[in-house]
This record gives sequence, structure tokens and C-alpha cells, in this order.
Amino acid sequence: MGTSGYAISASAIGQPDLGLISFGELLERAKNIVNSVSIPVDVDADTGYGNALNAYWTAKNFIWIDAAGIRIEDQTWPKRCGHMSGKTIISKEDMVSKIAALIRAREEEGSDLVIGARTDARAIEGFEKTIERAVAYAGAGADYIYVECPQSLQEVEHLVKKIEIPLAFNLIAGGKTPNFSLSELERIGVKYISIPMVCLYPAVKAMQDALQALRNSDLEKVGELGVNWSEFNDLIGVRKWRQLEKEFGSGNP
Repeated sequence: MGTSGYAISASAIGQPDLGLISFGELLERAKNIVNSVSIPVDVDADTGYGNALNAYWTAKNFIWIDAAGIRIEDQTWPKRCGHMSGKTIISKEDMVSKIAALIRAREEEGSDLVIGARTDARAIEGFEKTIERAVAYAGAGADYIYVECPQSLQEVEHLVKKIEIPLAFNLIAGGKTPNFSLSELERIGVKYISIPMVCLYPAVKAMQDALQALRNSDLEKVGELGVNWSEFNDLIGVRKWRQLEKEFGSGNP
């Protein structure tokens, strides 16, 4: 699974994805997610939080919390959601240096951290420059390439053919990329499909509906909209903790 900087910014600090969340806040949320699931977690690490030195330190920290992978992007800081206007990007050479720094951190830690490199150049420099960046980032040692906001299925297919490592694709309903089907993307060779709002938007709608029902004093509807007490307790592992309490006791601290 993967994290979304957009979703973490919204859920952690209640603010848009405009570079407002700090590295420490992101790291803490990522650690909690890694510790809560039994599958690998690929973390959206924004720009790496600075230059190549900062990216090196960012990679080290995510390795230490057992993240399976991180991806960084070539925007300037403060960055913004890839589907928002007003983005600016660093030079291709500076991004290549950041990728090299991530690889150095991985080697020093003896880690198998997966490194993703994202380019936001499509909306700024056009498609041909985007290809140049994607090829350069692949050549620098990234494990996969993430191109934000390609404008047609033909562009995506061309990227797949141009780079020799897996291409990731970001599906956001209402964003600046057409909504291709999963089967179309699979057919042309896309290996990694990110659907970052698959939980966030439905969760927000459910909370809005529940609060509206509460405002209307319809407690029965509030109950129908969510899981029940026992289902939620099972989800967060109450049974395990109760068993540990029986084994070790619950004496005074």
C-alpha cells in the first residue's frame, strides 16, 4: 500500500497539500501506518524535504521505521498537490542528485528500500521534457518512475516504451489526468497504479452523512452508516490487548 501526502496533510493537520506539513509530522504518521498493517508501505515523501542532503536524511529515517519504499518529486519547496496549478520544478540535475542521495542512504543501511522518482514536468515544460526527465531519473537508479498528469493514454504508452523500469500512474477522479480504466493501463504496461483517494473521500462523505443525521436527531441512521462497537474493536485489535492483559496482568505502573 502507499501513503498520500495530500491525504496525510488533510487528515493530520486539516490543511491542503501545499507544503504545510513538516517532515517530522509526515514521518510520525508514516510510522503509525507501517506499524498498523502487515503489508509493505510505500511512502510519499514529497520533495525529500530539501536538497540532496535532506533527501539522504529523509531516506535514512524512512528506512529506520521499516517503510518498504519512498518516492520523491522534482517540485520546488513549498510543493503542492500535483493536480493543482502554480507548480514549479527544480533542475533535472538537482533531482538526479537527490536520487543518488537516496541510493547512498539505502546502501549504507543495507536496505532494500524501493525508490520512486516523480516528475511534475508535464504541466510546466511539456511532454518531451517530461520524457527526458523520466529517462534521466531511471538512469540515475530509481526503481520506478511516476509521471504526474499525462494528458492521454498515448502519452502513457509512450512513456512505458521509453523508460526501462516500471511506470507508476496516479488515478484521481476530477484531477488533471483523464480517467483511464485499470484494464487500459494494464494493457499498455503500467506496473504501479496509485488511487490515493480511495479511502479519504468516502470516509469524509460518511462522516458528513453521520453528522448531518446527528443534527437531524436521527440516531438510528447514524448507527446504520458505520461499523458497530464490536466490529471496530476487532479492527483495532482489542482482543489481542485483552489477552496480553490476562497474561501479564494489569497492575499499577
